[in-house]
Amino acid sequence: MPHLISLDIDGTLVTGDGPGPITLDMVRRALEHGHIVGSASDRPVANQKAMWEAAGITVEFTVNKHRLDQIRTKYEAELYYHIGDTDLDRHYAEMHGFEFLQVQTMDPYPWMLDEAGQVLWGPFGRTAATAATPAPTGQDVLPDAEEVDYEKG
Repeated sequence: MPHLISLDIDGTLVTGDGPGPITLDMVRRALEHGHIVGSASDRPVANQKAMWEAAGITVEFTVNKHRLDQIRTKYEAELYYHIGDTDLDRHYAEMHGFEFLQVQTMDPYPWMLDEAGQVLWGPFGRTAATAATPAPTGQDVLPDAEEVDYEKG
């Protein structure tokens, strides 16, 4: 039976405002493994849908995180978990019967492994990418959002 994987965006996904460690390749592998994947974020649903469309990924759901209860009742899964980076993510996950996985400290799942069996986290690794984090310099600087090719993960 599949797992249901709910993903926060900002601070969790590489496409977030404050890029997180979960890459789009990981999301694609989760789908290939047969899991039910979608996003539950503070972002407007239309914004979430546009992000997934720009990435070329079709997900099962896009909701505001306070509506995770609707997702739980709509899909049957072996495990329900929400991956996020904040106490608010934890609050809504636990309120609606999801296991909460703190993205910076969670153990990797099989769908996170690449072909070589490694977990290649996003651009900042698993540190919180916040305004308090100094911007990287030199070759580590991320391009502007308009220049990012999200299809490459």
